[in-house]
Amino acid sequence: MKIKKIFILLIFFSIFSFMNITVCTANSSNLPKIFNTNGDLINGWYWLRDNPLQHYAQWTFENIPSGDNDLILDITALATDRQNGGRGFPAEFLLIYEVPGGNVFVAQKVTLPNISSPSDSVGYTCQGQVTIPRLVLQGASVLFVRAERISSNTNHVAFKKGSIEIAEITGEEIFPPYQENQFYQGSQLPDTNNQNEAFLIQPGIYHGSLGGQITGSQIDKEDWYSLNLQEGQIINLQLTQPSGGSFTIYLRRPGSTSNLGYMVTQDNIRNLQHVADISGIWFIRINRSSGEGNYQLSVDIQNQNDAGSNHDAGDSFDDSIALYPGVFTGFLNRADTVDWYNINLLEGQIISLQLFMPPEANFKLYLYRPGSTSSRAVSPTSQGNMTTLQDTADVSGIWGIKVTRSSGEGDYQLSINISGYPSGQIDQSQSFSAQGFTANKFRSNGSLIQGWYWLRDSALKHYAEWTFENIPSGNTNLTLDITALATNQADGRRGFPARFKLIYGFPGSGSMGGVFQTIDVTLPNVSPSTDPVGYTCHGLITIPRSFIAGVTTFFFRVERISPNDNHVAFNQESITLFTEEPSSDYRKIQGSETK
Repeated sequence: MKIKKIFILLIFFSIFSFMNITVCTANSSNLPKIFNTNGDLINGWYWLRDNPLQHYAQWTFENIPSGDNDLILDITALATDRQNGGRGFPAEFLLIYEVPGGNVFVAQKVTLPNISSPSDSVGYTCQGQVTIPRLVLQGASVLFVRAERISSNTNHVAFKKGSIEIAEITGEEIFPPYQENQFYQGSQLPDTNNQNEAFLIQPGIYHGSLGGQITGSQIDKEDWYSLNLQEGQIINLQLTQPSGGSFTIYLRRPGSTSNLGYMVTQDNIRNLQHVADISGIWFIRINRSSGEGNYQLSVDIQNQNDAGSNHDAGDSFDDSIALYPGVFTGFLNRADTVDWYNINLLEGQIISLQLFMPPEANFKLYLYRPGSTSSRAVSPTSQGNMTTLQDTADVSGIWGIKVTRSSGEGDYQLSINISGYPSGQIDQSQSFSAQGFTANKFRSNGSLIQGWYWLRDSALKHYAEWTFENIPSGNTNLTLDITALATNQADGRRGFPARFKLIYGFPGSGSMGGVFQTIDVTLPNVSPSTDPVGYTCHGLITIPRSFIAGVTTFFFRVERISPNDNHVAFNQESITLFTEEPSSDYRKIQGSETK
């Protein structure tokens, strides 16, 4: 006889990864006054889905009350992977907001989890919250918000006028990520016989059964459940089978019918592990081959933290994490076999790498020249669980470091040392043959220490802003010559790079008030060995002339990306803007664009 499965549904929350859930007062909610879009209208929703990425949705909020508290956006959207596509996909888009006539353009990538219930016949609904710092409003009572797709490869997304509500925060409470559709640990799971009935579950321990009779005297052969996973997370599933039963566990990506994961069987326990390569709703299928009875399902999700980045180091050089001299920890296993890092070296420098492996593991270490797909012909030296590699840079640039797994699993430690700093290093005394401009206006709320404003608060409210006026027109790109300070903590150590978010744009007409873009920047530390402090970082950023569209006033803003990033400092002279290409002996820094 089929065992009745009972479940208790708790409060439903769905949040954007690493965002804070906030407690709001109902009387401070504010619906948009104006809404316009050029998306495709289908059943009351406007779909952003064109390949040229011209589709947008735009909201104007008026009469926002003044105050010191931040604002939140409650956002509801629809998402699918294609026209008439599958269910369970997250909504990924670029959210842009500013105030009329303001000089702060904020653009950020947002991912809303799909929260569709099993009874939802479509399964497109996504919800979440985004916090807007009160500082962005600058005292204004009007706010413009705009949504665009990030690339032609991202999911189709749809909005309407009521998709965004704005509310003032009255207090802040931090909830752990992924607090959706949670069951009590140890609860009996509901009966689900196909993927469309899959129940969304949390990490925990659950019980179910297979082999009993269901409707029509049929035998219950499978159960389906789902998980909201973020790209890079490690999912560990353990299925304990009943005595005499043969049950199998499977994992499926969003929108896929193929099974994934590495499964190991020991006695009556099956373990499956996999690293999510896409964010969204993943599916768990438990299938009965023979026997019947109760099973136990254990679900565990781990966030990777390679080199303190809060994510996986990536499987290619393009997804590598920038490092500097120091000691870093990473993780490899059967589901995640490769980690990539990069480091900026100058010609003549000597790089020494040490890799400490976990017991019984066999990991490999490789070094790659800039732009090369072949590792250096340098033989690593192995001794016990330690591998060492040393090489002299024969060219300046971003070198690649790859750690791979041959067998075993666990945490490893990567030590990096750089010596032989060349005398011909880049320094601040080199000059351009181009015309340079310094900022007409500068402001920052960072901590002022000896003429530099440090961005170092854990709440990420610190910023620095520059305004450049009367920039001459031309055909060549703009180049930003940026100098910053960086260290790992208050009164911290030397040699750390400066990593930050750079937002730039210019004023314009229309309800959005301008054009803006956001990139992640990492400036290498260029402090010579004779520098007693060792905080100086320097590099160049190129802005395409095509983006500028003939305007003569530009705004730039920098913020820290994460509270785990190094402390960074700027002043009014930190950015010099050049209207012609720099000389070839300057180091260009490639930014990671979000739009």
